[in-house]
Amino acid sequence: MGMTFQAISSELTPSVVSVEAMVEVDFFGSRRMQEEWFRDREQEDERPNELDDQQQEDGENQQDGGPTDSQQENQAPESPEEPRRSYRHPKVSAMGSGVVLSQDGFILTNAHVIDGASQGDVRVTLADNREYDAVIVGTDPSTDIAVLKIQAKDLSAVTVGDSDGVTVGDWVLAIGNPFRLRSTVTAGIVSALSRQVEIIEDALSIESFIQTDAAINTGNSGGALVNLRGELVGINTAIASRSGSYQGYGFAVPSNLALKVATDIIELGEAQRGLLGVTIASVNNAIAEELALEEVAGVLVVGVVETSDAYNHLQTEDVIVAVNDVSVRESNQLQERIALHRPGETVQLTLLRNGQRIQRSVTLMGSETLR
Repeated sequence: MGMTFQAISSELTPSVVSVEAMVEVDFFGSRRMQEEWFRDREQEDERPNELDDQQQEDGENQQDGGPTDSQQENQAPESPEEPRRSYRHPKVSAMGSGVVLSQDGFILTNAHVIDGASQGDVRVTLADNREYDAVIVGTDPSTDIAVLKIQAKDLSAVTVGDSDGVTVGDWVLAIGNPFRLRSTVTAGIVSALSRQVEIIEDALSIESFIQTDAAINTGNSGGALVNLRGELVGINTAIASRSGSYQGYGFAVPSNLALKVATDIIELGEAQRGLLGVTIASVNNAIAEELALEEVAGVLVVGVVETSDAYNHLQTEDVIVAVNDVSVRESNQLQERIALHRPGETVQLTLLRNGQRIQRSVTLMGSETLR
């Protein structure tokens, strides 16, 4: 029997944090436009502000290093006439969420939340309003996962659940900071599994999202999707919307994949992703008819890399239907199952070949050989 929504909210809210990153934005337009933009910023800085005195007084009471919503680091191109002028892209505040992974300060979030930020540009605010500068431990663009570290102890760490146990129709809660509304909790159900929505821009992207109708908006990215046992089952990552706001379609990275990537980053400094060394395609109706398959499901092997171990075990027109006895019906499901392993590890594949069901063990290769 699961916990009540109230109990889950009370227990999990301290494990979800607010993440603010000062990220660079690109300049657009001509050199003249850029210089005009800089000149306008200088004029704004020189204007008297009736709030200056009050802000100066308040500044003594603010925590050191915490940028306010209105602060921007704006600098423009250096010109020959002004050799001292620094030329850097302006920085703006980007807000997101994060999940406390450990009591000693490791934070799990989305890579896109801090994309464009440098060391020293990220700040984390806990549910009890304590603020910390965060170190970027590492990011993995292919899964949109990132890990931060703050200097804190005895934090309330989330309990990570098994996302393989999630089923369509399960109740879930989304916890995060949409529109800077801290510690917001919304409820919904799991609408679908293994969704691929083509939002991650990486050559080796993995998209096998949990879809939910729990309200997710701007600022929820990196926050928690939890089950009725109060366990983390996903990292809220994206929405499908025509308006840019919630329309009932939210997507979360499964916790098993997110935790594997985060563990790699913490232990090894970067994600270590194993690859089969094959090119693949999801089985469609035409492929199923051509190969005389009993159902339209599985992953067709289109090609095999000669330097991979798969070259010794797989053939073109093999259809992969399971990895370590876990069924895969689409290519993104196969990618997710393989991505749970590191290079050098061995997986057992269940194949359909010439009408026969067979099994083959394949040792995974590293992604650096393909880049």
